[in-house]
Amino acid sequence: MKRLIFFYFTLIMVFYNNSVVCQKISPFAFEVRKSKLGLSEINLQRISVMQLEFTGKRYQPKIIKNRLYLVPGVSIAGMAGVYAAFIKPWWSGEKQGFRIKFDWINNYWLEMDKLGHFYSNIQATRLSAAMFQFAGVSRKKALWIGFANSTLLYTAFELTDAGFADWGFSVPDVVANLLGAFYPIAQEYYPLLKHFNFKMSYAPSKFFQNPDVADTPGFINYHPHQYLVGDYDGMKYWLSTDVNWMLPSNLKSVWPDWLNIAGGYSAYNLPQANHAIKERRFYISLDCNLEKLPGNSSFLKTLKSILNTIHLPAPAVHFSSHGRIKFYWLNY
Repeated sequence: MKRLIFFYFTLIMVFYNNSVVCQKISPFAFEVRKSKLGLSEINLQRISVMQLEFTGKRYQPKIIKNRLYLVPGVSIAGMAGVYAAFIKPWWSGEKQGFRIKFDWINNYWLEMDKLGHFYSNIQATRLSAAMFQFAGVSRKKALWIGFANSTLLYTAFELTDAGFADWGFSVPDVVANLLGAFYPIAQEYYPLLKHFNFKMSYAPSKFFQNPDVADTPGFINYHPHQYLVGDYDGMKYWLSTDVNWMLPSNLKSVWPDWLNIAGGYSAYNLPQANHAIKERRFYISLDCNLEKLPGNSSFLKTLKSILNTIHLPAPAVHFSSHGRIKFYWLNY
């Protein structure tokens, strides 16, 4: 933990010093730039400060020192709290030596756990980045810090899993963690990806609603503390796509820009010991991009951004690995 704290404050001071240096040289660089271009004071007033380039770099957000000192501490405390919350419920089983597993395809959870790792790391990176942006760190730097936060936390999870018989160090989990943590950064550097966003929906499964169901022969007993993070039967993961962006210009006015199409995936009977009765389901559904709805206040923007990580109830159709097709007027 001491090394983690030292690493964090070292990382933050590097970003802080870079930003301060850029801010200090900006006025001088601006005068040089102005003289080279021959710009008058009147013309300069017409140029947005955010568009002026200082020695090849764009304007840097101002670091807010008191927030910058607070945010890393809050971030460390938050990660430590999340880790500590898992110790008793998740890591109280039989211990073993360090074990590595490669459960890529057709694993016990039919890849629902990998999607969970991927999605969770996306949100962890975004949340951490938002905290550091609040402290005045530029968006791209904040995203990289968010990536480091998410990777450290979930790597700690995997390293702890490695010593327990029920879990083990899963290489596919680590890959999913890294891809998920990096996705918000990829969206920042490749704006095309901003048209594709991952969402989740959840409704408690029969195993959550009635634990006795999981105690019947052939089922693995679900412990109550595992429900919120391990009730994969109740989860669906979605990839929501911006349709309006793909349409030709003459059709953009026909399709609402807030109406997306999403592809989803879920799996059922996962606690069942008999692999044959487990079922994959693939969905096609409408989806709402809440960030395209009216409301530009800071509060509404934040609220829409948070809620936009969830797939809201919408018409859908699912295709089952058992050959069944079912239509829903509203599917969550």
